[in-house]
Amino acid sequence: MEGVLDKTVMIPISTKLYNEVVLRSRGRMDVSHLAENQIEFFLEDTIGDASIWGEEHAEQHWDDKASEQWATFGDPSKSYAWQTLRLPNGTKLKMKYQGADHHAEIRHQKLVFDGEKMSPSVFASRVANNTARNAWRDIQVMRPDDSDWELADVMRRNPTG
Repeated sequence: MEGVLDKTVMIPISTKLYNEVVLRSRGRMDVSHLAENQIEFFLEDTIGDASIWGEEHAEQHWDDKASEQWATFGDPSKSYAWQTLRLPNGTKLKMKYQGADHHAEIRHQKLVFDGEKMSPSVFASRVANNTARNAWRDIQVMRPDDSDWELADVMRRNPTG
């Protein structure tokens, strides 16, 4: 698999776990490197283990994951309409403001930020301390099947992309 996927993906980890590693190592250990090494060890240790990689386990795991996704985000075939742009349930939205990333997501055909339903315009304004913003130029989008973030303005100009 080496060389096939050279991109980096982000995997959420609880702040508590992250901070514990940093505290114990006095800031000397790279948490992402530690996580990557542990995953490599796991993959090496479980090669050919049918109880983990067998079809029955995969089916059960997929069913659990699909049920969880459905409950959290809603029907994956439905979407939120932002003018001409369709954002399927499970889509992530991100806006960078004053050096920090702020995230929202599409849940049950609604844009949700900090537990509140709102429009992209309100999301952008709220992130920027209630100032006027151009949401199309400020918000990046990652749909469930996307591998990277894309600016909303680019997406609406290239709807097939």
